[in-house]
Amino acid sequence: MKETDLPDDEVMSYKGLAEYLKLSVHTLRHKVSNRTIPFFKIDGSVRFYKKKIDAWIVEKHRAKNKEQRAENKVQGEIGNGELFPVDEGMSNGE
Repeated sequence: MKETDLPDDEVMSYKGLAEYLKLSVHTLRHKVSNRTIPFFKIDGSVRFYKKKIDAWIVEKHRAKNKEQRAENKVQGEIGNGELFPVDEGMSNGE
């Protein structure tokens, strides 16, 4: 396999990725142990493809934006009374 056949030619260690993402190595180890970040192993050592990390960041950002838009929509519906319509025939005492 040629180097150009790899998903990306830049492979990063914990330290390199920690610097790149401005996270601690401890945080990255936690993400690896929970399998919440893309990684692979070479002879038991954890490594990261920069290209896959970049794609992961984009996906996380998209998911967060989608979640925020859904939350804003629900908040708007609540504010408009669409989710909890008020029965105007009832008084406060009933």
